[in-house]
Amino acid sequence: MAKIYDVCIIGSGAAGGMTGHVLTQAGLDVAMLEAGPKRDPSELPVHRLRRWNLPKRGLRGDYFQEYLEESKFLIDDKKEPYGWVGDDYFQFVRVRAVGGKSLFWAGVTPRLGVEEFQPLDDHDTRWPISYADIAPWYDKVEALIGVSSSGKPLGAFPLNNGLPALNPKVAELEFAKVAGKLGKGLEMIPIPKAILTKDHNGRPACHYCGPCWVGCDSGSKFDSLRVFVNTAEKTGKLTLMPGSRVRSIELDKEGRARKVHYYDVANKTWKELEAKQFVMAAGCVESAHILLNSKIANSSGLVGHYLSEHMYASIGGHLPQLTGRAVTNEDGNGAHSFIPDLTKNWRGKKFLRGYQIFPGGSTGETTFAGKSLPGFGQQWKKSIRDYHTAGASVLFQGEVLPYRDNRIEVDEKLKDDAGIPGIRFHFKYRDNEKAMFKDMMETGEELLKAAGAEYFPPKNPTWSPYGHSIHYVGTARMGTDPKTSVTDPYGQSHDVPNLFVHDAGIFVTAGNQNPTLTILALAMRGSERIVERLKRRDI
Repeated sequence: MAKIYDVCIIGSGAAGGMTGHVLTQAGLDVAMLEAGPKRDPSELPVHRLRRWNLPKRGLRGDYFQEYLEESKFLIDDKKEPYGWVGDDYFQFVRVRAVGGKSLFWAGVTPRLGVEEFQPLDDHDTRWPISYADIAPWYDKVEALIGVSSSGKPLGAFPLNNGLPALNPKVAELEFAKVAGKLGKGLEMIPIPKAILTKDHNGRPACHYCGPCWVGCDSGSKFDSLRVFVNTAEKTGKLTLMPGSRVRSIELDKEGRARKVHYYDVANKTWKELEAKQFVMAAGCVESAHILLNSKIANSSGLVGHYLSEHMYASIGGHLPQLTGRAVTNEDGNGAHSFIPDLTKNWRGKKFLRGYQIFPGGSTGETTFAGKSLPGFGQQWKKSIRDYHTAGASVLFQGEVLPYRDNRIEVDEKLKDDAGIPGIRFHFKYRDNEKAMFKDMMETGEELLKAAGAEYFPPKNPTWSPYGHSIHYVGTARMGTDPKTSVTDPYGQSHDVPNLFVHDAGIFVTAGNQNPTLTILALAMRGSERIVERLKRRDI
């Protein structure tokens, strides 16, 4: 007879890894299906690929996506196509490997605050849980994975517990001097990051060898592969099944999830697996995709709806006071300081919710200063070298409001090479996001001018493409009413009692903060709930 697992987890990223960690520690027999292969950390592109190795040098299209394409960690869109409606291009970044996008994130780990869980405006609805409900799990996650602290709370932004904070970089210090002089109550503090500033739980402190978003081969940055999946495998309770692309989940006559149907990529054959409980952790878009293909857990009609993310925008220039300084290693690790959302101080009725600000600069792998500098020959080259150390920018990350018709749908015309129907995005920003973007540009210009920057106004300022943040949330939102939500506050499906969603699909709002710490906290909370209820035999 085919083996029946206690729990089947679909996905191995932050949510799947945390779920596997908690369940195997509790002694449950767990299967984990991952569509991609298991790759060795040495294959990460942090040292193997640099900008000068890239065919387009990052100059034609998206720099980050070109890195991942050359590293062969991304999905081949020709084999697994997706689409979008009209001209509303959606940049859907899909990593195919055990560990998922946690292999390539920048490590930024702010908590969502009181006002993110319970917004003060009347747009849409609020979370069915509060900050106080989730705070104990934030504490536990930070202690488990190692988070460098934000140092202090600021406004509605909560304090992280953890390791010593990262030290500010030179350009960040220049902005920190002037941020408080703009009359907006701005203050720069250390960015909380899941990057070790000292050895922690058997992992070494960061040695600043390269940008974190192209992978960390030392393990100094948290990723699900090394912190959770490998550890869970050592318990003997986790059966990891890479190269398993899930199509659908089948229910039994009682309406309980019974089997998962998946495509074995290596053997190009269809297989199935049975389990007593199922956890969706493939990422909010992919989990909703599987549920829609399965035609289950959707009595509310909301699976795939309320897709949200973060709006990214930036503005740049050069700081004359930093020209000609010595070149130092400042591309390692990324930004160290930021300004949490303080827009409530000045936004009034211009827009709802808020945004984070990342002012800074570095001596990076290359410089584009020559495009703006006059001259020719040796003097021109010297000017470029001088300006190389003076680059400055202000990056913004703002909350996109949840809209019901920002969604995904299954499109039978977009089948992958296994015959699984793909998805099409319906997504666009509205008046609120446009008003927020305008305010971002104005605030960025104020910061640059206050810091004494040589500022080059963009000719046609615009936000980054839809999906560029990679912070996809929504699509299976939690709630207490089965008519207006997909899961309960613990991620348990209202319709299918032994089906759970542990990824960012259960978010009700995006907040303005990076989502990974909250994904981990909710997955830990939901997993502990599964263990507790299995012991009571009530699921």
